[in-house]
Amino acid sequence: MTKIHIPVLLEECLESLSIKAEGFYIDCTLGDGGHSYKMLSRLSSQGLLLSIDQDQHAIDFVKNFYEIPSNWVLVNSNFSKISQILIDNDITRALDGILMDLGLSSRQLESSHDRGFSYQADNEPLDMRMDEKLGVTALDMLRASSEKELTKLFAVYGEERFARSIARKIKNNISRINTVGDLTGLIYGAVPAAPNHKNPTRRVFQALRIAVNDELYSLEQGLDKSFEILAANGRLSVISFHSLEDRIVKNFFDKQVKKDRGELLFKKVVVPNQEEMDRNPRASSAKLRTIIKI
Repeated sequence: MTKIHIPVLLEECLESLSIKAEGFYIDCTLGDGGHSYKMLSRLSSQGLLLSIDQDQHAIDFVKNFYEIPSNWVLVNSNFSKISQILIDNDITRALDGILMDLGLSSRQLESSHDRGFSYQADNEPLDMRMDEKLGVTALDMLRASSEKELTKLFAVYGEERFARSIARKIKNNISRINTVGDLTGLIYGAVPAAPNHKNPTRRVFQALRIAVNDELYSLEQGLDKSFEILAANGRLSVISFHSLEDRIVKNFFDKQVKKDRGELLFKKVVVPNQEEMDRNPRASSAKLRTIIKI
């Protein structure tokens, strides 16, 4: 049974945005709506919340799960297109805050509509597209990429030290791969059993998902465009879950500070407390950073 998604660093996010009742806010990653719904609860009827998600299943879930008032606008798109989204929806008011939660929801992992996001979904196809209108699936990528290209993909995006062995195993057995279970079986057969080695399957799936959805490029574009459209004193808060994302966010924020365009809200990155990690183990790798536009 699908678990209810628990929003990560919920109170910390709300406080970081310093939500004003009549303000305008954007949640760039709607997911199951947990952050968005709490943001909406702090707005009056004069406030406005725009929530974006490239996964149409997320939009459909939220529409069915929550009552959607007129000041909550849901858009199926990628947040890298945030400027155009405002134009398309005829929104011209000053933007007070933006939230990006870069993690997958529990529902996306456990009820992924046959898209194979979870390495535990043995019988699902290797799709991994957030937006099913995109053309290239994870299986397409495995078949079209060379051993050298896959090695680089797993090493850079998955930070997997056995990337070469895994890539070789995949390419030598590519005709046998169709489902999640087919791939995970090969991965486990390509690496030595070591108690101190983190799950290689999780890392390979992370790398494939990032590549299929072009997530790091979208993040770079989304950060740049989001900061540009923020009003003076507006806030941009980002929750990342792995070092590749966090490095991009940190470098972008530091760049704005050096240009005297922004200031950091927190001197140190905000992480979940032990109570939250005990309640929601998936929160353990979360990092929250916030910048205020000058």
